[in-house]
Amino acid sequence: MLQYLGYKQYNGLVSPLEVSVSSGSIQVARGQTAILPCTFTTSAALTNLNVIWMVIPLSNANQPEQVILYQGGQIFGGAPQFYGRVGFAGTMPTTSASIFINNTQLSDTGTYQCLVNNLPDRGGRNIGVIGLTVLVPPSAPLCGIQGSLDVGSDITLSCNSEEGIPRPTYLWEKLDNAPRLPPTATQDQVQGTVTLRNISTGSSGLYQCVASNAIGTSTCLLDLQVIAPHPRSVGLIAGTVATGAVVLVVCIVLVAVALVYWKNKHKEEEEEEIPNEIREDDLPPKCSASTKAFHGDASSSENDTLTSSNTYNSRYWNDPKANHATDSFTRFSNNNDVRQPFSRSGSTNARPVYANGGHPSPAPPKTLVVTATTA
Repeated sequence: MLQYLGYKQYNGLVSPLEVSVSSGSIQVARGQTAILPCTFTTSAALTNLNVIWMVIPLSNANQPEQVILYQGGQIFGGAPQFYGRVGFAGTMPTTSASIFINNTQLSDTGTYQCLVNNLPDRGGRNIGVIGLTVLVPPSAPLCGIQGSLDVGSDITLSCNSEEGIPRPTYLWEKLDNAPRLPPTATQDQVQGTVTLRNISTGSSGLYQCVASNAIGTSTCLLDLQVIAPHPRSVGLIAGTVATGAVVLVVCIVLVAVALVYWKNKHKEEEEEEIPNEIREDDLPPKCSASTKAFHGDASSSENDTLTSSNTYNSRYWNDPKANHATDSFTRFSNNNDVRQPFSRSGSTNARPVYANGGHPSPAPPKTLVVTATTA
């Protein structure tokens, strides 16, 4: 008998040790039992059989862990998380090295390796690889509302499951409505959201979100109640607006009246404050109608005093019946106080008028009294 590099020759035939698995991957729901198949062929007796199962966890690919070991006719456990849940499917020793994992957990997901040695038999392919995926149905999703519930607002309904392998998809629907959602609704089945635009009281109702994956479904319900405007609130708003408008109009009227009053008052004050004094070096005011009275030599005297009376001030004119010629004047002589009326139009009927309404004194000073209406 010739043994060379794991091959045996019997009557000219050579047979290697070979491991095989029936499937490349297995999926199982969490909590159920997973069977990981592994078989091998050998021509040697199984007295020196050595079987080791290892796992490369999906959560920690850099840290392989031992699952179970058969060696020297004994079975040894592996990592603590597998205690009491893992065993060989058949009675060892046998050419079936399949194992089972009870009550599978999400952490059991990973890549499993079946390593077989059976001295003196050696093989070129003594490792079998199989993947295990523990499926988790969606957990009960949490439903929520984002946005204002007032009429005319845009809101977003959200739905999310904390667990679920494979990742669940989400479907929103309104239970008491057909079609299930308004035509303007925008739904994202991956993110689990639906957007309702320009909501109204008709948008109120019971909404349901269904989260589903390959092995299960889960739902949540949401009671949406859109807030309608209160009639009293509408009336209050309208009344407030009307009151504000009335107050604004009244304020505008009061301001206008105040401006008119202030303007008229200011004009009267300006008229009363017009100066009535003519200095000796000033030019006389322009006259449209006047009565001039002077003594005989008043026109030639440089020391004459000129006193004017402004017709804007009514206190200087207390005779409402006076009707003076526009271009008349009366001259008084210093010698005999003889009145000499003059008029450009030739009339001599004009009477002298004094600012105080009195008569001339016996010996008046050289005084020129002018009554003028300023232009």
